[in-house]
Amino acid sequence: MDRARHDVAVLGGGPAGTAVALALRRHTGHSVALIERSTYQEPRLGETLPPDSRTLLARLGVWEAFLQQGHLRSGGTCSNWGSETLGYNDHLLSPWGPGWHLDRRRFDLMLAEEAARRGVDLYTSAALAGWEHLEEGGYRLHVRRPGEGGPTTCLHARFVVDATGRRAAFATARGARRLTLDRAFSLYGFFHVRPGQMFDAYTLVEAREEGWWYSALLPGGRVVVGLVGDGESLRGLKPGHPEPWLALLERAPATRRKLDACAFTGETLLSLPANIARLDRMRGEDWLAVGDAACTYDPLSSQGISQALRSALLAAEALRRHFRGEPGALNSYEDTLQRQFQAHLHTRARYYRMERRWPTAPFWSHREQVPGQGFARAR
Repeated sequence: MDRARHDVAVLGGGPAGTAVALALRRHTGHSVALIERSTYQEPRLGETLPPDSRTLLARLGVWEAFLQQGHLRSGGTCSNWGSETLGYNDHLLSPWGPGWHLDRRRFDLMLAEEAARRGVDLYTSAALAGWEHLEEGGYRLHVRRPGEGGPTTCLHARFVVDATGRRAAFATARGARRLTLDRAFSLYGFFHVRPGQMFDAYTLVEAREEGWWYSALLPGGRVVVGLVGDGESLRGLKPGHPEPWLALLERAPATRRKLDACAFTGETLLSLPANIARLDRMRGEDWLAVGDAACTYDPLSSQGISQALRSALLAAEALRRHFRGEPGALNSYEDTLQRQFQAHLHTRARYYRMERRWPTAPFWSHREQVPGQGFARAR
């Protein structure tokens, strides 16, 4: 059995996990193990990266590597939120330059490869099979490759960072509980731009009675179209039966017009949770949660990846101070995430109050609650 010792073990190799590993190596030199279930080869849902993310990538030291990947530039966003008239937020006015439509697989792989190049011990196609909390502090982690009876690697880590996404697998195993403010989900379908047709690089958000639609161009001429709603407003919609979803799409005129240049691929719809939630505690004496494991934002904010990077940089700085023996470093990290999450709730509530066309429709009436109230423990 192979044994290795690290200052920090990061569980989860998405943007939050890889960014923590990168920042720790770049700014502290601590030894880091990064454990990722995939091999970064499976398709991943593309996302839009806002312009100010450039500063985050620069702080991680990967801006030039990012530019070399050739992601699509985003012209900005447009929406008909609160009225039928489209409003525009043009990235030409941004001091940071354009936003980007990401090839998520390539983006995540780049971050992982940069982390490995800087000395992070990267374990791909690996999962945490078990762990023990050691009396002297830290953890013994058992990491297994896929397949029954596969080899197990034993790692020792002084500290664990949970970057396992919405599952928050390690944090919840350590006693943290997920508190949910709003239960929603999204159904995504894929289109392709027909040969000889044009599709602009603006992200479109369109509010309708059943929720709100999102559409954006992806690398390779693919277009992702998502509908965000909840269990009541989207009752009966199923990933394997796209016809009701396509029928609702016909009632979203701005999105439908934009898709005139496209054809539906026929792929099974992708269903993803869009809950607004946080952990009741985001850190312990020798662990902390980062990114979606700590808290999840409304996808309307388009802050998923950038917030993951921000929280990763905060986590790395907190760990730098913690390992230097500074009291309160981890508490300060948690307090900052809590303040940011509360600010997001207030901003979110303000945006939802702007849409008054369907006040009695289930989706919109469900979002008429006071920010920060109504949290329920996840079941």
